[in-house]
Amino acid sequence: MKSCCVTGNRPYKFPWKYGVGKEHEKYLGQLRGIIERLIVQDEIADFYCGMAMGADMDFAETVLSLRRKYPNIKLHAAIPCPDQCAKWDRENVKRYKRILSHADTSVILSESYTKDCMLARNRYMVDRSDIVLAIWNGQEQGGTWYTIRYARKQNKRLEYIALQ
Repeated sequence: MKSCCVTGNRPYKFPWKYGVGKEHEKYLGQLRGIIERLIVQDEIADFYCGMAMGADMDFAETVLSLRRKYPNIKLHAAIPCPDQCAKWDRENVKRYKRILSHADTSVILSESYTKDCMLARNRYMVDRSDIVLAIWNGQEQGGTWYTIRYARKQNKRLEYIALQ
């Protein structure tokens, strides 16, 4: 089986108000189209998600929605630490728990939060993936940029959704 993981920006790094408007709808349509193409053309069956707010959870929800049409696909949650969502608002915690309840597998990569646990989570996903989908605003800093650079060093195929 082939696999894909996601790396992407948090809601505050989107160039539009996250979750609202035509730009967001267009982005979600593009995300669905790319994931479906990966399933059909590239025979991707395993999808890894780091369960962060924003692009990660959009990716996870899209994979779960496509499971109705493609029941063989699986969602794997890579959780950096047990308290990943401890400081999130109630709605995002509910969303996180709902996605986790439908994931096929989940793994917690660190017993507690460390300054490197998010990057370790990203490396874990890239190392297990054939393709890395980067949902990225183009800024060459932060976790998404780090993961893109790591994926390049690992000679992984990269697909992009440019957030503009």
